[in-house]
Amino acid sequence: MSTKAAPAAVVTDLRRGILPLAGYAVLTAAMDVYAGNRFEVINPASIAAVSFTLTMVFFAGVEWRRHGPPPRTTLLAHRNDLVAINITTALTWLSTFYALWYLEPAIVNVVGLALGPMIMTLTGPLLRRHSTVMTTEVVVSVAIGVLLAALMWTSFSGRSGLGDVPTADAVLGLVFSLTCAVGSAVNIIYMKRLNDAGCEAGTVLATRFVLMSAVAWILVALEDQPELMAALLPGAVVAVIGVGLPIYVLQVGIRYTEPITTSLLISLSPLFAFAMQLADGRLRFSLYTLAGVVGVVVLVAVGVVARRSTVAAPVPSGADGTTGVPSARDHQASAERGGSSP
Repeated sequence: MSTKAAPAAVVTDLRRGILPLAGYAVLTAAMDVYAGNRFEVINPASIAAVSFTLTMVFFAGVEWRRHGPPPRTTLLAHRNDLVAINITTALTWLSTFYALWYLEPAIVNVVGLALGPMIMTLTGPLLRRHSTVMTTEVVVSVAIGVLLAALMWTSFSGRSGLGDVPTADAVLGLVFSLTCAVGSAVNIIYMKRLNDAGCEAGTVLATRFVLMSAVAWILVALEDQPELMAALLPGAVVAVIGVGLPIYVLQVGIRYTEPITTSLLISLSPLFAFAMQLADGRLRFSLYTLAGVVGVVVLVAVGVVARRSTVAAPVPSGADGTTGVPSARDHQASAERGGSSP
């Protein structure tokens, strides 16, 4: 008599998962602080061109060595979504870099962390069938929006860590921060689409940085005095601590922890960014920034716990269990800025 094979058990080991996830939060914070510092002397386009060309070559090389070049049929089958994720990746990362050029890292970090899930929460019923939005999530999302507006006010009023920021710079920083958050939220959708369609993660990683690299090089070509030599080391550092290494430690952490643990640890990244930027001589301590960052982190944690409690409850008979609100996993994805595999 044949027997069905039991499904593989989910491995949970906090001791093996917490350290990589904490490492991811630290690395993303370090990237924001380091890149923001380097953008004071080197144009973001030059660093972006170097870092994402290296990233593209690395992931393409790894995929080529493991499986050979992606089959043409695979690329054609998923071409629309692969093009879309190239666009969202370029939009998200370039916006992040230019936001860091104009605003303090902790503010850029927390906007990217919190606004993406807020957008997904409030637009969930429009994006997915049979979606529901909890009252708690609506309240949390609105409160996050208020705090993010307050953080933007600190930049406009000269009370942020950067001190007095020209109004034009603050406006550009705000626009780029919002664009980064929106791009990150849209990126989640295409990551899920590609995953659901059976597109291999290696194929996505090997192809998703092509447009990002091309646009960065076009921006470099438009500069009067490209700073490529000066951008080599910073670009390599960003490629490692901003993309490559975070992807690895995040996947390790996800493997050994529950999604809620993943999300809560990742939400600490803005606090790490705030602490790290104090070592940057161009930035000062700002109580307003600290209060706003702590408030947003707490609200994100409340939203994650609320959604986790609902997901853990039994699904009513006849329901498909699909919600339009970001799960803990979606909160995690929003912090990745398009860097993670689907």
